[in-house]
Amino acid sequence: MGDYVFGYPVRDATDSELKFFKSAPDTAGYAAEDGYIVLNPISKLTKAQKVSVAQNEAARLWMRENNFDPKVKLTQEQIESFIGTPYEGNSTALRQTIISRIISGDPSAGNVTDEQKAHAEWIRSRLINR
Repeated sequence: MGDYVFGYPVRDATDSELKFFKSAPDTAGYAAEDGYIVLNPISKLTKAQKVSVAQNEAARLWMRENNFDPKVKLTQEQIESFIGTPYEGNSTALRQTIISRIISGDPSAGNVTDEQKAHAEWIRSRLINR
């Protein structure tokens, strides 16, 4: 994968992040507040899956850095699939999550709309040209 994904650096987890990942083993990685991508070192993901997670987190970092809120309509299926998660009730974060997952090819984005795909492609073009 390398040390950068879409121009964003990847770093090792700190001790506190490692503690978090141990308590939340299904969390594959995250976009850290310091602008780095941090992957869960105890994850059993394949190399290809780790690349996908890193791309997802790079898209999140880009949206955070650019204060970008993708004003896309979510499907009822997408809304319902995030009930009980930290994204429930946070429409901006949920839209950003859906767009990031489309960019990284994560099927958990659900049945995506043409509007969502267009937003994802627009952001992907900016990521590639960083």
